Amino acid sequence: MTQLMTWLLYAILIGAPLLFLIAGLRLINDDEVGILYKKMLGTTMPQGQVVARNGEVGVQANILMPGLYWRIPVIWRIEKQPVTEIAPSEVGIVESIDGGPIQKGRLLGEEVECNHFQDAKMFLDNGGMKGPQVSILRPGTYRINTYAFKVLNTKVTEIPPEKIGVVIANDGLPLESGFIVAPRPLELVSEKNPKARNSQYFQDGQAFLDSAGHRGPQLDTLQPGRYYINPLLFKVDIYDVAEVPPGYVAILRSNVGLDLERKEGSPIPNVGGTGPERSVDISQPVHEEAESLLILDKNMRGIWKEPIAPGKYNLNPLAFTAYLVPTSAVTIDWASGVDSRAQHDAPDLSKKGPMMMGAPEDEVSDMDKATEFFKFSQLRVTSVDGFQLDVDVRMIIRIRPQNAAFIIARFGSVKNLIEQIVHPLIDSSFRNKAGEEKAIRFIQGRTELQKMALEKAQAEFAIYHVEAQNLLIAYIKVDQALLDTQTKREIALQQQQQYEQEAMAQEKRIEVMSKAANADKQPEVVAAALSIQIEESKANAKRQQAAGDRDYNKITADGETYKLKTIADGNAYAQREVGKGIADAYAAQAEVIGPNATATIKMMNEVGVGKVKIVPDIVVQGGDGEQGGAMGLFTTWMAQMVKDKLPPKETEKSE
Repeated sequence: MTQLMTWLLYAILIGAPLLFLIAGLRLINDDEVGILYKKMLGTTMPQGQVVARNGEVGVQANILMPGLYWRIPVIWRIEKQPVTEIAPSEVGIVESIDGGPIQKGRLLGEEVECNHFQDAKMFLDNGGMKGPQVSILRPGTYRINTYAFKVLNTKVTEIPPEKIGVVIANDGLPLESGFIVAPRPLELVSEKNPKARNSQYFQDGQAFLDSAGHRGPQLDTLQPGRYYINPLLFKVDIYDVAEVPPGYVAILRSNVGLDLERKEGSPIPNVGGTGPERSVDISQPVHEEAESLLILDKNMRGIWKEPIAPGKYNLNPLAFTAYLVPTSAVTIDWASGVDSRAQHDAPDLSKKGPMMMGAPEDEVSDMDKATEFFKFSQLRVTSVDGFQLDVDVRMIIRIRPQNAAFIIARFGSVKNLIEQIVHPLIDSSFRNKAGEEKAIRFIQGRTELQKMALEKAQAEFAIYHVEAQNLLIAYIKVDQALLDTQTKREIALQQQQQYEQEAMAQEKRIEVMSKAANADKQPEVVAAALSIQIEESKANAKRQQAAGDRDYNKITADGETYKLKTIADGNAYAQREVGKGIADAYAAQAEVIGPNATATIKMMNEVGVGKVKIVPDIVVQGGDGEQGGAMGLFTTWMAQMVKDKLPPKETEKSE
């Protein structure tokens, strides 16, 4: 028994210190931090202090790093906590359990040097404030005293493609009266703001506050990407990028800065298209005070003069309101089956769409259209003779990009322009024209009416910087009674024309039959014509031959005449010479035989030359007595002489 008690006493004497030693040992692993809590033998912390900085009783600010520690278990308690881990897709929002009070008017405690909240004593000594902190923990592993700081893991701010982030600051300087969008924070150091610096796209909250950042919607937006932003300081809303489709421009109304200064007494224009008109007189030229809202300074509130071309833009919808204005074709139809109120099939800016960012997918308008299309009911007019006519009209207008801002400043939207200017003007034009014309004249003169209405529209719309490109009358619905009358009249006219055509057809038939008969006799006609031509050719040939013969004979006769004349002249000369010889012979003969006998011989020669037969060629006659014998011989000699003088042919003929 005594031995047992001895062993028990040894066990107590040895085990108690061992247990005491073991109770005070703590091993802090690599993924842990040690939190010290002092139970006794220390001063009491001041009122309101939660974490002991200088060995006071309570939770100690300093932590134990990984390792083996021993503390007197009666005085100290060591508690192990896992390290704080922030994943790559997260940020840590820190709330300090201890510290000084946050400044009045502020929501978050300012950043102080504390090794990313891993040194609570440094945090408190440097004036750290109790409550949510401006600074955040970025991805990584931190050894933080969880009794001094509470860390909440939250997702980082991610802006997907085709989106923008619109930032709203929850802390900072109060937004001045008259501002809707906060001014940009300062980035240049000045005497007034010595700590001004870039906030790195709102990821440095303290830089934002030090640079005179204001609460409320911020002008700058976040582009697609990942941002480590304190969600307690900034709220980020995701919106669609702004898209201006082809065939449109966007006019921006700036909500940034102060109101545009106006001259004293200048009116405030109603550019939204709602409420009573207080300034814009649509009958006056556009160059008036109301259009002074068209601004060039983008830091002033009002309507920008310069339009935005088609494309995608990272446009802050809280800072700027976009109004689509078509610059291609705006088509207006007055047709049957449409309500009297205009129906607009093109993108409507009164609804959310790509230009009104943040719209659900099912609310996005069809931006592929490049043409605005407005529909009205038919134009119902009354003619001067009391007939009602329904007219279908289509009109095409165009707004130039440089004039788009005037349309928005003056009417608020293209739809307001159509309803306030285009529709009333076209409606009144057709009504007035119909009231001056009879129904038939109105219908028949549609081309002239169409031209007149277009010219009037072009002149009127030019005042409002709108081009009237074309106007077409598609259809005119006429009263049935007038149609019946006209139908009967047209039928009668058509019948009359038909009869005239039939008569003309019969005349043509007669002409055809005559030509057919002529065609049947055509071979004979051709043969006769050929015969006539042949005979005419023969006659012409004979005439030509006769003319040739005539000319030939004439020429021949002239030649013969000349020849005979020449011969005659030669003969005459010869005869003269012969005659002279004969005369000389006769003279000599007369001396021999006597003149009477010579004269007789001469006479006989002349009779022979003249071929005058006085007596037979040869007469022989005897005489009586001696004288008769002599005379007979003389007579015979004379006959022989005459015969010798006769030409041979004549002699032969005589023979």
